[in-house]
Amino acid sequence: MTDKQTVKFSDIAAQILNRVTPKEGEEKNFIGLEHLISGCLYINKWGDDKKLSTQAFKVNKGDIIFARRNTYLKRVAISPIDGICSADAMVIRPVAGLIEPAFLPFFMQSNVFMERAISISAGSLSSRVKWKDLAQQSFVLPTLEEQRKLLKSLNKLDEIIELKKGIQCSVLDLKRIFISKFFSKKYLEDYGAKKVSFLDSLEIVSGQVDPTSEKYKKYPHIAPDNMEKKLAILLPYNTAEQDKVKSGKFLFDEEHVLYSKIRPNLRKVVFPRIKGVCSADVYPLKGKCGLQTEYLFYLLQSEHFNKYAIGTSMRTGMPKINRQDLCAYSFYLPSKELQCLIVKRLKALDGQYLEITKALTSAYNLKNAYLNMVR
Repeated sequence: MTDKQTVKFSDIAAQILNRVTPKEGEEKNFIGLEHLISGCLYINKWGDDKKLSTQAFKVNKGDIIFARRNTYLKRVAISPIDGICSADAMVIRPVAGLIEPAFLPFFMQSNVFMERAISISAGSLSSRVKWKDLAQQSFVLPTLEEQRKLLKSLNKLDEIIELKKGIQCSVLDLKRIFISKFFSKKYLEDYGAKKVSFLDSLEIVSGQVDPTSEKYKKYPHIAPDNMEKKLAILLPYNTAEQDKVKSGKFLFDEEHVLYSKIRPNLRKVVFPRIKGVCSADVYPLKGKCGLQTEYLFYLLQSEHFNKYAIGTSMRTGMPKINRQDLCAYSFYLPSKELQCLIVKRLKALDGQYLEITKALTSAYNLKNAYLNMVR
């Protein structure tokens, strides 16, 4: 066959309906929607720590698992085990003849497939796509020969992506180890660090500004949603005017660290190094009396501070650390020289993380370019 072919999805894929009631112990081999990662065909974690009470689908190693609920999240992966999966997923196997079996999961990652699946999903609260609708959809596929050529490139790109993700995780693990060491009581006491509290070493912005005024409406607006949880990375943001904010906001500048006071377990902290306004759910912070603000930025990422923040925030319905509890936090403050050395080493790891993230993004973009050759 030399020309491209138009096929129905049911010509190249079959839904495997093997519904089961999970038995005790089978939750260890359960693949839920939370185990599927957008843009990734590989499942690295599975299993539940509690007994399953709802029906599931039996899945074999190598089967394709497609999240039919909330299709806009674009989740499709290959099962690494014989087990069971969520009933909010479809278990799919390739139909040989018009498609290379190994090409099907890649095709299902393409924009042309995902956009179609999203368009035919229905439901107001949690949209779902039905197999009977998906099966009837027509797609233009490359020839088998072209599919084989694309497969070589796509498999190699996935290898590169998984390798870079592994390096990314290693950098994060190393940063956690370094933070655990550098902020430990034993390490700091060995260098003559003195115990202090935030009450005497921290400046917290108080008093709010009107974000609708001409003076502030063009300022960047940072809220907890603009902070990547646990990674201390600032996400894309808008101006106060673009976000249409009306209530009072805190004013911060290039010297302030921003810490989200709600749900401390998410560890949302960033150092934007810009001037802007932030949500009243965010504390703009600056070190004083010997506490360097860059050192403060990493101190707020430490396990010791995180445990303290979580412990003090559980007193209310919405977990939140108030100013009084924040100021009561005590820690060991080393010399300026040691603070600078610790910051230098941790900043180097942050730089490595950002570089590998850029390389990973480039690899994903190249993979998407290959996937979107399928039209």
